Amino acid sequence: MNDFTKEARMMRQLEEIRVRFLLHTRGKLPRLLDLLGTIGAGDSTGFVELQSIAHRIHGSGGTFNFPAISKNAGQLEDLLEALIGTSRDSIAEPEDLRRILESGRRLVAEIGIAIVIPPLTPSVGNQVA
Repeated sequence: MNDFTKEARMMRQLEEIRVRFLLHTRGKLPRLLDLLGTIGAGDSTGFVELQSIAHRIHGSGGTFNFPAISKNAGQLEDLLEALIGTSRDSIAEPEDLRRILESGRRLVAEIGIAIVIPPLTPSVGNQVA
């Protein structure tokens, strides 16, 4: 197997992984929307679960070259982390909840519109020996 064939096979495998990430992440959309709805109703019990989901999407989105998804997940993760670290006696301010909901909606939108575009591979005529 020559280097070109190995590279092409590796690129196909990477694209398969990217597709699986996107499908898996889209499978989380119903839960993300449920958690955002709960938080929008003033219930903060979903903060930890939402932060955990955002953390995983943040890291994987960066790894698999989905920068907008990763960025939005990171922003949501940071907002939630700041609130989770506060005293149990403190109540999330309406502005905090608004920012969480806004950030969560951006994340959901980015996941929904993301597509996997296969990378350009050199044509057979452009192979380097």
